[in-house]
Amino acid sequence: MNMLSPLDLSPLQRRKRSAILDGAKAVFLSQGFGLATMDDVAAAAGVGKQTVYRHFKSKEALFVGLVSSMCAQVGGLLASPQGKQSDGSPEVELHELGWVLAHILIEPDYLRLYRAIVAEAERLPELGQVFYENGAKVVRAFAAKILRKRFDEPTAALRAATFVQLVLGDAYLELSIGYTVPDVESRFALQIDEAVAAALR
Repeated sequence: MNMLSPLDLSPLQRRKRSAILDGAKAVFLSQGFGLATMDDVAAAAGVGKQTVYRHFKSKEALFVGLVSSMCAQVGGLLASPQGKQSDGSPEVELHELGWVLAHILIEPDYLRLYRAIVAEAERLPELGQVFYENGAKVVRAFAAKILRKRFDEPTAALRAATFVQLVLGDAYLELSIGYTVPDVESRFALQIDEAVAAALR
């Protein structure tokens, strides 16, 4: 079966691919990878199962495609507020980035995605690579770009990684394992303040 490359799709095929990814998101994030079937995805997408297979050769490839797509959405959301409400100082820009990152990653769909990646990462190592290259690495690059206003490139890269970890902190760990975090906004406010202070220290 010939696979359809995203770069060679007609407008109709792009719409079908988008519908398949939307269907995959609904199915994988509610049922988990193990219980989900391509029949379920096809039904949720409103297309035939053969159409799903024309775009994605297997359930594993579809899941990798979903991870890549959702990571790309995070990158777009992180890029959109950059500098719009900022005075240009690293402190303000890092605070903005920290809050955008926190608000995105604690959304239920992104928490479910992270849990699904962790659950399948050992069996599907490509997932971890896709998630890192299109998710974590992109987020760190945004932070490093801000920090290069004050530090050289190697220092900015190192501090960017620390910044992201401190922004997420224990609150994200607790949420990702299903623990209820009381007053979650206040917890993230403290973590973001500490992350900014540590990055610029």
